[in-house]
Formats: sequence, C-alpha cells, structure tokens
Amino acid sequence: MKFKNIIALSLLGICGGTVTTSLVNNNYVYAAKDKYTSINKEISDTLTQSKGWANGTLDENGSSTDSGSANDEFDWANYVTKIKYTGKNKLNIYVTNDFNSLSSNDKKDSIMKAENSAAAILLDHKKIKENDTIKGLNVKVINNDQTIGRSLGHHSYSFN
Repeated sequence: MKFKNIIALSLLGICGGTVTTSLVNNNYVYAAKDKYTSINKEISDTLTQSKGWANGTLDENGSSTDSGSANDEFDWANYVTKIKYTGKNKLNIYVTNDFNSLSSNDKKDSIMKAENSAAAILLDHKKIKENDTIKGLNVKVINNDQTIGRSLGHHSYSFN
C-alpha cells in the first residue's frame, strides 16, 4: 500500500486506529494502535475493583478500606489476571496457576462471572448486543500462554 493511500485511509478512520509511519531502508512500516485499548482499560479497572471487593480492601462504594471484609461473590477475580476484548464477541480470560486446582464447577463459575463482568462493559459500549449476553461470548481461557479452556455457548465451558 502506498504511503498516500495509507494516509487517506487513516484520515477516513478505515485503519481502525492511529497510524504511525517510519522510514526504514526506504520502506514504510505501519503500526495501528489497538482500537480496543480504552475498553480493555475499563475491563481491567473493573477486574481490579472486583479483586478489592473479594479481598475486603474496598468498601461497597469502591473506596479503599482497612476494615473491610472479603466478599465471596467476587472471589472469582482472584483467579483471573486479565480479561481482554479482542473484537466482535471474543474475550480472552487469563487465569492464575491456582485456577487449575479449582473444581470443575468453580472453574465454570469463575469464568462465567469474568465473562459477565466484561460483557456488561461491552454492552455499555455497544460492542455486543443483549442477545450476545444470553448466548454467551466466544471465550478462550489462557494460563501460561496456553489455551486451557473455551466457551461452548450459553455460558458453558470446556477445560483441558
């Protein structure tokens, strides 16, 4: 793609993000910024907040506290290191090594809660439709760069 074409596409927003160029040996190198950065930041912030509630370090308003009590409803967050939206209805959920020691039901419950946490944000940003939340998103569960599970639809999951 010629340089002036990439500039035109960038100005029209067709590249899906910010385009930067640099001249290396008379060849142009193009890099598009991740177009889901702000959504993934919001998902990450929500995960951090859920961990705070799970551990009792946040009160019900999300403010730091030294006298809080752990909330078991958010314990799932202690097994999740990152949730990443990758487009359409796809999520990658990264889990801790301790996740592997959970019972099958606890694994499924933790992933479903992580999925629902992200889905609420995606719904707010109109990245998914309400029907997608009912059907369930396309989820990959990842531990140590290995896919260890995936969604089967309707909030059911399969683990290796």
